[in-house]
Amino acid sequence: MFDRNQIKLITLDFDGTTLQKDQTWMSLRTMRALRECAKRGIHCVPCSGRSADMFPPQIDGNLIFRYWVSAAGARVLDRLTGEVLYKQTFTPEQSAELCTLYEGQHIYSEIAAEGKLYFEQDVLDELWKYPVPPHHVWYLETGRQVGVHGRLSDFFREQNIGVEKFNLYGVPAQKQQPLADALRARPYVEFLDGTSENVQFYSTNTDRVKAMETLLEHLGLTFDNVMSVGDSMGMDASMVSRAALGVAMENGDERLKAIADYVTDRFDRDGFAKAVEKFILSEG
Repeated sequence: MFDRNQIKLITLDFDGTTLQKDQTWMSLRTMRALRECAKRGIHCVPCSGRSADMFPPQIDGNLIFRYWVSAAGARVLDRLTGEVLYKQTFTPEQSAELCTLYEGQHIYSEIAAEGKLYFEQDVLDELWKYPVPPHHVWYLETGRQVGVHGRLSDFFREQNIGVEKFNLYGVPAQKQQPLADALRARPYVEFLDGTSENVQFYSTNTDRVKAMETLLEHLGLTFDNVMSVGDSMGMDASMVSRAALGVAMENGDERLKAIADYVTDRFDRDGFAKAVEKFILSEG
């Protein structure tokens, strides 16, 4: 039976869960709920498909979020010490091989590696020509992105860097099927939720549960001490199903709602905050 006193860690997804419709900011009610949890010694851990470098401003600038699980579980970071507690990526050679499938073809891509985002410099020089997701504009305006001159494949091979995750947006119609076929032919590639136009993929070795287990062991906790909230079957189900209290958003996948312990309100009606208030803060 669920015991709120045993909850010592809450995992939170971003898009469709804690962020508002702009996909950049959390509501004041959500931030207040998270701060109240932190005051009680509960770890508030972002657990997202996003690269660490593109976590929302409220997360990036607030140390109540000490631990981050980013890029679908490819990386676990202790922001206070800078220690990487867990990392699982494509090998540098696999990373280079995947880059050859689309580099130099004027496709907008964001490559997560080493906690940063890498771009083809030619694309960065003419961003206005590309389908940049609206909620990514704030990040590009920070200037933190890394531009790669020349071939992406050469860069990752020569620098011996393994990629955490690839995001491709606006893939032209005539290139969608060849790209999809090439990716599916590589057994080390796992797809995230997406479309043929917008493609996200990461290594089959990446495992969000293993990433979280590493963090829990570091903190002396288990999944019996976890509340997990999400909206996506592909991204959040493994966490929601294992947590002592698994919560799905009303706007979430019906399959996720079926396995969750509780279904809260929609993301744009403070559903996350309402669940925390009800089960953790005893205010519901």
